[in-house]
Order: sequence, then C-alpha cells, then structure tokens
Amino acid sequence: MNAVSIGPLVFDGERFAAVVALLLFFLMTEIVARLQGRNLPGDAARWAGIAALAWIGAARLGFVIAHWSDFAAHPLDALKLWQGGFLSGAGWAGGVAVFLLAALRRARAALAPLALGGAVALAAHLAVLAVQPSPAVTLPQMQLIALDGGGVQLAGRDRAVVLNLWATWCPPCRREMPMMTELAANTPGVDFVFANQGEEARQVRAFLDAENLPPDGMVRDPQGRLMGALNAIGLPSTLVFDARGRLVAAQTGEVSRAALTRMIAQATGETR
Repeated sequence: MNAVSIGPLVFDGERFAAVVALLLFFLMTEIVARLQGRNLPGDAARWAGIAALAWIGAARLGFVIAHWSDFAAHPLDALKLWQGGFLSGAGWAGGVAVFLLAALRRARAALAPLALGGAVALAAHLAVLAVQPSPAVTLPQMQLIALDGGGVQLAGRDRAVVLNLWATWCPPCRREMPMMTELAANTPGVDFVFANQGEEARQVRAFLDAENLPPDGMVRDPQGRLMGALNAIGLPSTLVFDARGRLVAAQTGEVSRAALTRMIAQATGETR
C-alpha cells in the first residue's frame, strides 16, 4: 500500500503528492512575490488561488470526461471531489491557461510567482510519487470467516479480486458500500470480497439490513490480520488483484465508481 499517515490523518499516495504540491505552490508564489519587491504580494496570491482552483476544476473535468461512461448514470458523482479522480494533464492545462490569462491582463506581479510556483509544484508532485515504495504484493493465503461462520479462503481464485477492507463505524466505508455492492453485482468474472475488520457478525448484519445491502462477498477478519498483511493503515482500503493474485491497484480512502472501474480494468487487462 502507498498510503501516508500524518498523525490521525491518512492520505492515499496520489492525494498526498497533490497536497504537498499544492502547499509548495502557495509557499513558492508567496516567497517569489515578496522577493520581487513590487509590494503587491496580494495580487500574486489572488492569481495563485485562481490557478489552484483552475487546476482542480480542469483535472476533475478531464477525469469525468475520460470516464463519462461511469458518470453518465450518476452525474452528481462528479461533484464528490473527496473520492479522488483527477486527470493531472488536464489540471496543468488549466493552470497554464490561468498563467496566460494573467499575462493578457498584464498582471506582471503574478507572472514570475505563478511560473516558479508551478514549476516547484510539478517537480514536488513527481518526486513524491517517484519515492513512494512499490513493493510486490500478492493476495494473502488467509482464511476468513463468512457471516454464517463458515471458512472462506481468500487466495487461489484464478480471477481478478476486489478486496475491500471496511468497518461499520467508518463513515467513508458506509458511503461507498452501496456503490461497491452494486458494482459487484454487475461485474461478472470478478470476485468482490468485503472483509470487515474486527467486528462481530451481528454488527455486520445489522448494517446490511439497515442499508438494504446484499450479504454477497461479506466476510469477517476478526483480528484485522489483513491490515497487517497488506500494510494497510486506514479504512476503507480497496485493493484490486489480477487473476494471478498480484496487486495491480489500490486506494486508501473512499473510492469512486469511476476510479474503481478503472482499477478493475487494470486487473482484467481491459482498456478504459
């Protein structure tokens, strides 16, 4: 797993890289604006804010357009930015557009801060992604417990597997579960395993009944052994393995329908 923990906060690797880049962008634009000596740091800060919003908006729009087949039936999902799903190339195009607009508006005090801030942010984003460890991970040989008490072997399925680590007390887990169970019912050839971490069967059943969710694929991991075996540091964690049991994609935190569909396509070799 490539998640990063800072105190009580847990970030997916890509989200952590984006946060670092954003913070350095604002820091660098402020420093360069003050070094210019134009006494107009507020102008640079205003343009930096516009550029950051343009990056986020363009990156999200690019992702939605690229995965429109997943958003078409649920267009309001495009507004769920907390789920992730950004196309960085489109984001940088949005940032460049703001820089060009600043140039056309003759906002000279903002040009150097935006250019240098953007360069530092891009370098930081790429560097953080590059230094993140990518250990080879395979689906653990582990027996879990079905809701009826029977044993369920996790590995050796000879098909792609979506493994979701979750708990009923976890708000993001609860939010994404209806989407995930729906996707599980409509994705033939892929096994979905919802491994509850540390809770009793009655708690899991009560949640499923209250939310009118199917019990298919629900298993229990009473001691949370999967968290340690997979080096997962937060819930929910969603990991997608190919038919040979090799991890091909993972996300810590709430996952969107489009992102999960893309992860599954990576595991099955389909083109998205």
